[in-house]
Amino acid sequence: MEIPGLNALQSEFDAAGTQVLGLSVDSKFCHKAWANGFGGIAFPLLADFNPKGAVAQSYGLYLEDAGIGDRATVLIDKDGKVVWSESVGPGGARVPGDLLAKAKEHAG
Repeated sequence: MEIPGLNALQSEFDAAGTQVLGLSVDSKFCHKAWANGFGGIAFPLLADFNPKGAVAQSYGLYLEDAGIGDRATVLIDKDGKVVWSESVGPGGARVPGDLLAKAKEHAG
């Protein structure tokens, strides 16, 4: 995902009532270094670190053999229901504008 593009759309995600979060099995220290590499990010990063991949596993997104979470996007409504999800694989890309359109579609 292009983080600068996601950062630029943060106010639009907010207006759509969408909280953007990042999640990976890396530690908070890795997250800080990663975010600093982009000059900062506009959304929180969650560490699915201990037990490793527990959250990713609960969504069927933990890739056990590789020890990583799949690169995926999950939209969850205010009631905690998954309303849309997409997996793009470990090397896949996501388009922030497309994600914003999905968020707006499911807002309400």
